[in-house]
Amino acid sequence: MSLFASAGGQRIKQVRSVLEHVGLYVGLAVYTAAGAKIFQVIEHPNELDILTTYQALLISKREIFLRSVWNESQNSVNYREKIDEYLCDYEEVVEEAIGHGINVVSQDFHINWNYIQSVFFSTTILTTIGYGNIAPVTFLGRLFCIIFAIIGIPFTLSVIADVGQLFATMLSTVWNKYKDKIQPIIDKIKKEKADDDDMGIGGNMYTALAAFVCLILFLSFGAFLFTLWEDWTFFDAFYFCFITMTTIGFGDIVPEKTAYMLVCTIYILVGMAFTTTAIELLRRQYAESWKKMQELRAQIQAQLKLADTLRKLGEHADKNNLELDVDIAGDLAALKDNLAKFKKGKMKGLEDIDINELDWVEKNRKVRAVTIFIYETSL
Repeated sequence: MSLFASAGGQRIKQVRSVLEHVGLYVGLAVYTAAGAKIFQVIEHPNELDILTTYQALLISKREIFLRSVWNESQNSVNYREKIDEYLCDYEEVVEEAIGHGINVVSQDFHINWNYIQSVFFSTTILTTIGYGNIAPVTFLGRLFCIIFAIIGIPFTLSVIADVGQLFATMLSTVWNKYKDKIQPIIDKIKKEKADDDDMGIGGNMYTALAAFVCLILFLSFGAFLFTLWEDWTFFDAFYFCFITMTTIGFGDIVPEKTAYMLVCTIYILVGMAFTTTAIELLRRQYAESWKKMQELRAQIQAQLKLADTLRKLGEHADKNNLELDVDIAGDLAALKDNLAKFKKGKMKGLEDIDINELDWVEKNRKVRAVTIFIYETSL
């Protein structure tokens, strides 16, 4: 009976875990959809009013300019001055109309605050990308934007962190499934690099390189999709993906095809989780490598003090014919090995030391002395 109860409790925990994940994603989707609708309700009427006003003004100023060209042509005295005046008025209206998104040639306009664009705008707020190609201009729109961001950004970060955990779970599952095939390859690489990289820095670099390659492949996949949807080159699409996933969000290149906005939104949310994970992995590997190099530096400085002490001890022993069973050559060999590793890493601080200068002790030489000394290090 207890066995069935335990199995039932385990199943309930699994269902609860799935519902928690699904609840986060559904909650974010509902929050984004509701926010987008509110943005549309607030901003769309104002945008439509501005566009129709500038459209009518553009048409009227154009007609006035054309009529003035004909009428003022009869007056040859002030013709030039009048045409310049009417032309300047028309150019000012054209500039303002273009700034609001009106096509001067066709005298038509495109609505930015449709529902799909509002969803995309809401996503850029929640992910803190903020392209800036569209933005609220009304008081209510800007006030709601503040409230929407204060609540939504922490919510979105929680979802992104949850997606990152799913990535980690997937990687663990793949590793456990193919561990028997992958582990021998890793062991072989470690064995080949063991002599050259006792500190493990090379392994950190391989891990960081793998994360960087995965990030490039993910961005390239997104760039390939955008070349199918938008009239972009592959480099422009890759540039957009990188600027988006790193939340730089210049806004100089943004998607225009509304039919793919939903897919683009999903790609951005998943991609930010993936990019954040990859960048964090790169940062940790760099920090770990740097820490190991600093530890080695401290070890070398301590061993240099020991080498100097042993040198003096050897000179003192030779003069006084004293005997001490100390393996100086072994200590110096370890020091020379660490120096070689340190300089191989191209770190600064000990470039003035020549390894060959430490060859003042013959191999396996024993210093004879009876002395007790205190060894102080900087560790």
